[in-house]
This record gives sequence, structure tokens and C-alpha cells, in this order.
Amino acid sequence: MEWLLKEGFYMPKLQYPAYFEDGLCGTKVIEDIHHREAFAFCPFKMILSTKKAQTHPVVGVIIEENKSVFLEDGKNEDWE
Repeated sequence: MEWLLKEGFYMPKLQYPAYFEDGLCGTKVIEDIHHREAFAFCPFKMILSTKKAQTHPVVGVIIEENKSVFLEDGKNEDWE
């Protein structure tokens, strides 16, 4: 998490890590978040776009070798 914050990621209304019953680790809201209010901010340099993924020397190979998972026509029903 340190590297994320160091690179400029900002989440003023969230706490991570947060620990819940049964040892579950996740993110906790520490202040009310209003409808349509942004609650996490990620610098553009950290966003992994589809173009960046496809041209990445490692990730691009994985996508190329598994085309059925990464369909371009949007017909893969696993995506929301």
C-alpha cells in the first residue's frame, strides 16, 4: 500500500487495511460518501488501460495467448 500512496493514490474516506470478523481483510469507509462522490483518486500514470495492457511485454503475451478470455467484441459475459 505504501508504494500506491507514494505514487499519488489518494483515498480520504477509506481505511486500508481494515480487519473484520473471521479474519477478513478489506477496505473500510471511515466517513460518509455521498451519491456520485469520488472516494478514491488514482493518477493517470498508474491506470492500466487496455492499450497499455495489450502492448505490455508480459501482460500483452498473456492476452494474446488467451484471446478467448479477452474478446474484443464485448461478448464475454464475465465482464460487468
